[in-house]
Amino acid sequence: MPFDYVEGFSRPDWDTVRGSIRERVRSEDLFAAWDFAAQKWLQQLAQDLGGGARVYDSGHFLCVSDADPGTVNTLLNYAEGVLPTIRANLRGAAWIGYHGRHVLLLFSDPDDYYAYVSFFHEAEVSPLSGGVCLGRGYTHIAMPLVNVRSAEHTIVHELVHNLVVHLRLPLWLNEALAMVIESRIERRPFLLDRDEVDRHRQHWNPGTIQEFWAGTAFGIPGESNHLSYKLSEILLNLLLERQVNLVEFIKNADWRDGGQDAALNLLSTDLGALAADFLGPGDWRPRRKTIAALLKLRPT
Repeated sequence: MPFDYVEGFSRPDWDTVRGSIRERVRSEDLFAAWDFAAQKWLQQLAQDLGGGARVYDSGHFLCVSDADPGTVNTLLNYAEGVLPTIRANLRGAAWIGYHGRHVLLLFSDPDDYYAYVSFFHEAEVSPLSGGVCLGRGYTHIAMPLVNVRSAEHTIVHELVHNLVVHLRLPLWLNEALAMVIESRIERRPFLLDRDEVDRHRQHWNPGTIQEFWAGTAFGIPGESNHLSYKLSEILLNLLLERQVNLVEFIKNADWRDGGQDAALNLLSTDLGALAADFLGPGDWRPRRKTIAALLKLRPT
């Protein structure tokens, strides 16, 4: 395993690993090869972390943690139990055909967590988070371990992201799926009071809504971030109320246009009109050129 030691942790050279596996491993052995590579990576990561950190494994998961073994095994059992439910909710949109087990990194010290994830963020300061699904290299979930209950919420949320990582989803749809499925599993009703409705209608306008469709609004601290997550959940719930078949939409929604083409072609729905059902009349339609400018994309 080729490693670079960066910001306190050994970072595998996944391009080299991928090339080696492609050259040397038969197709029927790919899962075992990638699983072996993941285990070698996590063994090194446990050494880097120290403090009694060790590698755990279960049927569908590999895990590194320096937390109490009883707590870690409780969370691994929870992850195993909830994985089929998440797949059942995503149906045909869930990732299949991947190689190697899912990976969880559970950090007992928040400083270790932020030191680890900072490598994956362009900004000098990592945003505050309760966990993250990291798609670079070998897709994996990293999270600070505060308590079992909050960790279970995070595992569900990030596993949804993990199981749609192969798709080109707009950020709003990616987050909406994670929130709605998490609410279903927790049997938590979706609630929205009048004050929050007013906050949405004051915040969103023809400019800020394009930031929402592009996904950049999620990275703006404060009202923009909070209302972006909420609006995502609202829009997906509106689609669910229409009893449309979302699987093909999820599989084909593209982040470059906010999912608009897939909505028009597969759901006969204009996302601008969908937003208007909640926000009221206005210019809410995703604009591909504006999204491209916000994301600094080159024309294709």
